[in-house]
Amino acid sequence: MARDSYRDLAAYYDLMASDPGIQALYREWRGLLLAAIRKRGLRPRVLVDLACGTGNSTIPWTRRRGWTVVGVDRSAAMLRAARRKSRAVRWVRQDLTALRLGERADLVTCHFDALNHVLRDADLQRVFDGVGRLLREGGLFQFDLNTAHWLRRLSASQRLFRLGPHAFTAYNAFDPRTGVALLRQLWFVKRGRHYRKLEVAVRERAYDRAAVRRMLRQSGLRLVTVRAQRALGAAPIRDYFLAVRLPARPAR
Repeated sequence: MARDSYRDLAAYYDLMASDPGIQALYREWRGLLLAAIRKRGLRPRVLVDLACGTGNSTIPWTRRRGWTVVGVDRSAAMLRAARRKSRAVRWVRQDLTALRLGERADLVTCHFDALNHVLRDADLQRVFDGVGRLLREGGLFQFDLNTAHWLRRLSASQRLFRLGPHAFTAYNAFDPRTGVALLRQLWFVKRGRHYRKLEVAVRERAYDRAAVRRMLRQSGLRLVTVRAQRALGAAPIRDYFLAVRLPARPAR
C-alpha cells in the first residue's frame, strides 16, 4: 500500500470531525440514505462504509437492528482509532482500488470527499468496479465529491484553526492543468510545555458529473441522484451522488 498520509493525523482527526458543520454533514448523509431506503422499499442487511477513517460515518449505523456494518480504510492508524471506538463494526484494511471483502452488500457509502483522493480515471473506475461487484442488485451507493470550484477556492486562502490546546494552519495549491489540489496542514500539537510540529499533505482531484455518471454506468451502476450538497452562491462546492446497482447483464 502507498504511504499512510493520515498516520500522524489519526490521533487528532476526531477533534476536526467534532466541528458542528462536519457533524451536520454526517447527519444529512444518514438522513438521505434512510429516505432512499424507504422510498425503494429496501430491507438492508449489510452496509459497507468505504474510506471510513476513524469511524464517524460508520459507527452510527450499528444502531440499526439486524445490520452488519463493515468499515474499510487503507490507513492502519485511522483504523486503530476506529477499533478503539467500536467493536460492533468489522474493520477492514484495504485499498479502495482493490476491494475484495468476500461478501455482498445492500448499501455502500463513501464520504467526506474521499473519492477526490483518487487521482486517476483508471483508479476511480477500479473503485466503482469494486462497488459494482460488492453491491447486490438494487443496492445503493452513496458518496460525495468536492468540486473544482471548491478546490480552486481553497488554494486562494490560508487560515489558522485552533482545536483545544492544538493549532494548525491549512495552505493549499490548485493546478488548473490537472485539476489536482495539494492540500497541506501544518499542525502544532501541545505536549506539556512544548509543541510538536506535524505536517500533513494529501492531494485531491475534481471530477465532473458527466465523467462520474459514465464511469458508474461502466461498473453496472446507474446514477439516480446528483445535486449540490453545499454551494457558495450559485457555485456548488460539494456534490452529492446516489447510484443503484443494475441487474447483471445476461451472458451472451
